[in-house]
Amino acid sequence: MNRLHGLSRVILLMVAGVALTFAGTIVAPGSDTATEGDTNNGFPFNIAGFSLTSMRYQQVYAASNFSSLGGPVTITAIDFRPDAPAGAAFSSTLSNVQIDLSTTSTTPASLSSTFASNVGGNDLVVFSGALSLSSAFTGPAGGPKAFDIVINLTTPFVYNPSSGSLLLDVRNFGGGTTTQFDADDASTAIGRVWASGSGATSGTIDGGGNGLVTQFVFNSATSTPEPSTPSMFGLIALGVVA
Repeated sequence: MNRLHGLSRVILLMVAGVALTFAGTIVAPGSDTATEGDTNNGFPFNIAGFSLTSMRYQQVYAASNFSSLGGPVTITAIDFRPDAPAGAAFSSTLSNVQIDLSTTSTTPASLSSTFASNVGGNDLVVFSGALSLSSAFTGPAGGPKAFDIVINLTTPFVYNPSSGSLLLDVRNFGGGTTTQFDADDASTAIGRVWASGSGATSGTIDGGGNGLVTQFVFNSATSTPEPSTPSMFGLIALGVVA
């Protein structure tokens, strides 16, 4: 009887299709996946050294960065890496940070200086509170260093590249010191707007300027194909015989 029940479960799963989850990573801009960026950037986390006590920072990633995904994914973490020439190992906790993600029609070329204009309709707070960041500064001397500055999202975000660009929206309420992050000043696949003061409503646009090289950790759900009709009836017959 137990064998029959076990076989029945297999048959049902094959008939219905099984949802499988795959974990993966993708870097934006993709050209920097295995190459050191051409500049560095301390915003929005390493701001105390710039005599700033708080900041609003948005970075938009063109949907083309994620074209290889082939469909929606669930983003579970955001990783950065220290800049090879200007970075260093560190460990610190920023007292109060809020991070939002949203899907937006805004592109790096069409960023608005008004923060609210860039935010998509599915805006979601994915992290809020004290943020502990660190890096062991491992990797080649000339870079790129490892993506070991990790922000695990407390609320994962579902992103579909076919719906638009991805917007990272950071409010750093309490300042802090980390290190300089690897960044890209030449790519048109990312862009940023920033302002001193977490409550700022508008800021300075850097289209493609000094954007953080970012690694997104995601889960992608797929389904196994349903068996053909002859195969299905064969399995059912096997179940009956058993």
